[in-house]
Amino acid sequence: MPALLERLLGDDTPDEQVDLESRQSDADEALREAVDAGGYDVEDCGVTGVAVVNEGPDGEPVVVPIARFSLGEHVEDPDMDRVWDLVGEAAEALHTPFDGVFVRHYDVQFTFDGDELFEAEECRRVALTDELVDRFATDPGFGLADLRDSVEAMDDIDDDIAPVAWGECKDYSHTADAAIVTAGAAAAAGASASAASCAGAGAAGGGGGAC
Repeated sequence: MPALLERLLGDDTPDEQVDLESRQSDADEALREAVDAGGYDVEDCGVTGVAVVNEGPDGEPVVVPIARFSLGEHVEDPDMDRVWDLVGEAAEALHTPFDGVFVRHYDVQFTFDGDELFEAEECRRVALTDELVDRFATDPGFGLADLRDSVEAMDDIDDDIAPVAWGECKDYSHTADAAIVTAGAAAAAGASASAASCAGAGAAGGGGGAC
Protein backbone atom coordinates (compact mmCIF):
# COMPACT_ATOMS: atom_id res chain seq x y z
CA MET A 1 0.00 0.00 0.00
CA PRO A 2 1.44 3.45 -0.90
CA ALA A 3 2.70 5.61 1.94
CA LEU A 4 0.52 8.48 3.11
CA LEU A 5 2.63 11.18 1.47
CA GLU A 6 2.62 9.26 -1.82
CA ARG A 7 -1.16 9.09 -1.68
CA LEU A 8 -1.47 12.79 -0.84
CA LEU A 9 0.77 13.71 -3.75
CA GLY A 10 -0.93 11.38 -6.20
CA ASP A 11 -3.75 12.02 -8.66
CA ASP A 12 -6.54 10.62 -6.50
CA THR A 13 -7.92 12.42 -3.45
CA PRO A 14 -7.41 10.27 -0.34
CA ASP A 15 -9.74 10.35 2.63
CA GLU A 16 -6.97 11.85 4.76
CA GLN A 17 -6.72 14.85 2.45
CA VAL A 18 -10.47 15.46 2.45
CA ASP A 19 -10.54 15.22 6.25
CA LEU A 20 -7.69 17.71 6.65
CA GLU A 21 -9.32 20.11 4.20
CA SER A 22 -12.53 19.99 6.24
CA ARG A 23 -10.64 20.61 9.47
CA GLN A 24 -8.77 23.50 7.87
CA SER A 25 -12.04 25.04 6.69
CA ASP A 26 -13.62 24.76 10.15
CA ALA A 27 -10.56 26.31 11.82
CA ASP A 28 -10.44 29.08 9.23
CA GLU A 29 -14.08 29.97 9.85
CA ALA A 30 -13.59 29.94 13.63
CA LEU A 31 -10.52 32.16 13.38
CA ARG A 32 -12.13 34.76 11.14
CA GLU A 33 -15.21 34.88 13.39
CA ALA A 34 -13.05 35.36 16.49
CA VAL A 35 -10.96 38.13 14.91
CA ASP A 36 -14.08 39.87 13.66
CA ALA A 37 -15.78 39.62 17.06
CA GLY A 38 -12.64 40.88 18.80
CA GLY A 39 -12.36 43.93 16.56
CA TYR A 40 -8.69 43.30 15.87
CA ASP A 41 -6.92 45.67 13.51
CA VAL A 42 -5.44 43.24 10.99
CA GLU A 43 -5.35 43.45 7.21
CA ASP A 44 -6.21 39.80 6.68
CA CYS A 45 -6.09 36.42 8.38
CA GLY A 46 -6.79 32.78 7.75
CA VAL A 47 -5.85 29.18 8.34
CA THR A 48 -3.84 28.99 5.17
CA GLY A 49 -2.86 25.34 5.03
CA VAL A 50 -2.01 22.09 6.76
CA ALA A 51 1.52 20.77 6.24
CA VAL A 52 1.73 16.98 6.34
CA VAL A 53 5.29 16.46 7.54
CA ASN A 54 5.39 12.77 8.39
CA GLU A 55 3.39 9.59 8.86
CA GLY A 56 2.64 8.18 12.29
CA PRO A 57 3.17 4.55 13.35
CA ASP A 58 -0.41 3.65 12.40
CA GLY A 59 -0.30 5.47 9.07
CA GLU A 60 -1.95 8.63 10.36
CA PRO A 61 -0.75 12.00 9.06
CA VAL A 62 1.57 14.05 11.25
CA VAL A 63 0.60 17.66 10.57
CA VAL A 64 1.41 21.31 11.16
CA PRO A 65 -1.72 23.50 10.90
CA ILE A 66 -0.80 27.02 9.76
CA ALA A 67 -2.64 30.18 10.81
CA ARG A 68 -1.55 33.51 9.36
CA PHE A 69 -2.17 37.16 10.14
CA SER A 70 -1.25 40.12 7.95
CA LEU A 71 -0.53 43.05 10.23
CA GLY A 72 -0.27 45.58 7.41
CA GLU A 73 2.32 47.52 5.45
CA HIS A 74 2.43 50.28 8.04
CA VAL A 75 3.75 47.91 10.73
CA GLU A 76 7.52 47.70 10.95
CA ASP A 77 7.90 46.62 14.58
CA PRO A 78 4.87 44.60 15.74
CA ASP A 79 3.39 45.18 19.18
CA MET A 80 4.08 41.86 20.90
CA ASP A 81 1.09 42.20 23.22
CA ARG A 82 -1.10 42.44 20.11
CA VAL A 83 0.77 39.51 18.55
CA TRP A 84 0.07 37.32 21.56
CA ASP A 85 -3.60 38.31 21.66
CA LEU A 86 -3.81 36.96 18.09
CA VAL A 87 -1.81 33.86 19.03
CA GLY A 88 -4.43 33.15 21.66
CA GLU A 89 -7.26 33.51 19.15
CA ALA A 90 -5.44 31.20 16.74
CA ALA A 91 -4.85 28.58 19.43
CA GLU A 92 -8.53 28.57 20.37
CA ALA A 93 -9.63 28.38 16.72
CA LEU A 94 -7.25 25.54 15.83
CA HIS A 95 -7.74 23.38 18.90
CA THR A 96 -11.16 21.82 18.31
CA PRO A 97 -10.91 21.19 14.53
CA PHE A 98 -7.57 19.41 14.96
CA ASP A 99 -8.47 17.49 18.09
CA GLY A 100 -7.65 13.84 17.56
CA VAL A 101 -5.09 14.58 14.82
CA PHE A 102 -1.38 13.87 15.27
CA VAL A 103 -0.17 17.49 15.42
CA ARG A 104 3.59 18.02 15.47
CA HIS A 105 3.02 21.67 16.36
CA TYR A 106 0.94 24.67 15.34
CA ASP A 107 2.40 27.55 13.32
CA VAL A 108 0.96 31.02 13.94
CA GLN A 109 2.54 33.29 11.35
CA PHE A 110 2.64 37.08 11.09
CA THR A 111 3.42 39.06 7.96
CA PHE A 112 4.07 42.76 8.23
CA ASP A 113 5.61 45.66 6.37
CA GLY A 114 3.41 44.59 3.43
CA ASP A 115 -0.27 44.90 2.45
CA GLU A 116 -1.28 41.36 1.51
CA LEU A 117 -1.51 38.02 3.32
CA PHE A 118 1.15 36.61 1.00
CA GLU A 119 2.98 39.82 0.11
CA ALA A 120 5.12 41.21 2.89
CA GLU A 121 8.69 42.10 3.61
CA GLU A 122 8.78 40.27 6.92
CA CYS A 123 7.32 37.03 8.24
CA ARG A 124 7.70 35.70 11.77
CA ARG A 125 6.06 32.80 13.54
CA VAL A 126 5.10 31.59 16.97
CA ALA A 127 5.22 27.79 17.07
CA LEU A 128 3.09 26.12 19.71
CA THR A 129 3.25 22.52 20.86
CA ASP A 130 0.06 20.48 20.85
CA GLU A 131 0.31 20.11 24.61
CA LEU A 132 0.43 23.86 25.21
CA VAL A 133 -2.50 24.53 22.88
CA ASP A 134 -4.56 21.81 24.54
CA ARG A 135 -3.84 23.19 28.00
CA PHE A 136 -4.60 26.75 26.96
CA ALA A 137 -7.90 25.74 25.37
CA THR A 138 -9.10 23.46 28.18
CA ASP A 139 -7.57 24.67 31.45
CA PRO A 140 -9.26 27.84 32.80
CA GLY A 141 -6.30 28.38 35.11
CA PHE A 142 -3.83 28.55 32.21
CA GLY A 143 -4.40 31.86 30.47
CA LEU A 144 -2.75 33.78 27.69
CA ALA A 145 -0.04 35.20 29.95
CA ASP A 146 0.78 31.65 31.09
CA LEU A 147 0.94 30.46 27.48
CA ARG A 148 3.27 33.29 26.52
CA ASP A 149 5.49 32.79 29.58
CA SER A 150 5.72 29.04 28.87
CA VAL A 151 6.65 29.49 25.23
CA GLU A 152 9.25 32.16 25.98
CA ALA A 153 10.76 30.07 28.79
CA MET A 154 10.87 26.86 26.72
CA ASP A 155 12.15 28.45 23.50
CA ASP A 156 15.78 27.82 22.63
CA ILE A 157 18.06 28.77 19.78
CA ASP A 158 16.62 26.14 17.42
CA ASP A 159 13.79 27.85 15.52
CA ASP A 160 12.80 24.58 13.83
CA ILE A 161 11.57 22.94 17.03
CA ALA A 162 8.48 24.13 18.90
CA PRO A 163 7.92 26.04 21.02
CA VAL A 164 9.25 29.08 19.19
CA ALA A 165 8.48 32.52 20.63
CA TRP A 166 9.30 34.67 17.59
CA GLY A 167 11.20 32.94 14.81
CA GLU A 168 11.58 32.99 11.06
CA CYS A 169 8.64 31.50 9.16
CA LYS A 170 9.17 28.08 7.68
CA ASP A 171 8.20 27.31 4.08
CA TYR A 172 6.82 23.77 4.19
CA SER A 173 6.40 23.70 0.42
CA HIS A 174 10.18 23.52 0.20
CA THR A 175 10.60 20.75 2.77
CA ALA A 176 11.60 17.30 1.56
CA ASP A 177 9.04 14.53 2.08
CA ALA A 178 6.22 16.90 2.95
CA ALA A 179 2.87 17.79 1.43
CA ILE A 180 0.65 20.83 1.82
CA VAL A 181 -3.10 20.30 2.02
CA THR A 182 -4.88 23.54 1.23
CA ALA A 183 -7.79 24.84 -0.85
CA GLY A 184 -8.66 21.39 -2.15
CA ALA A 185 -5.18 20.44 -3.33
CA ALA A 186 -2.11 18.67 -2.03
CA ALA A 187 1.09 20.29 -3.24
CA ALA A 188 4.41 18.48 -3.39
CA ALA A 189 7.27 19.81 -1.35
CA GLY A 190 9.21 22.17 -3.54
CA ALA A 191 6.14 23.15 -5.55
CA SER A 192 5.99 26.76 -6.66
CA ALA A 193 5.01 29.27 -4.03
CA SER A 194 5.89 32.29 -6.14
CA ALA A 195 2.78 34.13 -5.01
CA ALA A 196 4.15 34.06 -1.48
CA SER A 197 6.96 36.57 -1.17
CA CYS A 198 7.31 35.66 2.49
CA ALA A 199 8.69 32.27 3.51
CA GLY A 200 6.34 30.02 5.40
CA ALA A 201 3.28 30.42 3.23
CA GLY A 202 3.10 26.67 2.82
CA ALA A 203 1.32 27.02 -0.51
CA ALA A 204 0.21 29.89 -2.64
CA GLY A 205 -3.45 30.79 -2.62
CA GLY A 206 -4.27 29.05 0.66
CA GLY A 207 -7.64 29.25 2.38
CA GLY A 208 -8.70 32.19 4.47
CA GLY A 209 -10.46 35.40 3.69
CA ALA A 210 -10.52 38.92 4.90
CA CYS A 211 -11.30 39.35 8.58
